[in-house]
Amino acid sequence: MITRVKGITFPRLIVLIILSSFAFIRSDCSKSVTNTPTDITGTWTLVKMQGDLQDVCLQEIAQFQGGTATLQCPGVTPITRPYTFTNNVLTYTSTGMSYNVTFFTENNVAKMLLQATNNVQRQLTYDQNTN
Repeated sequence: MITRVKGITFPRLIVLIILSSFAFIRSDCSKSVTNTPTDITGTWTLVKMQGDLQDVCLQEIAQFQGGTATLQCPGVTPITRPYTFTNNVLTYTSTGMSYNVTFFTENNVAKMLLQATNNVQRQLTYDQNTN
């Protein structure tokens, strides 16, 4: 026997409850997958370069931790540079080179865009390493 609740059969009610719950499940999942970073700390891989590029290389690994950046091109000995990160501006203190930093997410990958200042025409895009 099928029970009716104000014109809705019990099986339909169950289906409606299940379908409406997907909206809540999906929203929680998408928040965790597309979490956009707000800080430079961590390890990043250079995936796109534009402009003046004399001292960077594609697939460079950049690790930012505690005011020291470790930068390593594939197959090359890493170098370290002191840095500051304030108000979304990255400054390598030994050279004075500064970048405006923008964080965003694209295709569920956290990214960091560095736009050079100091009259240097350069844009560098890094992917956040999740390992």
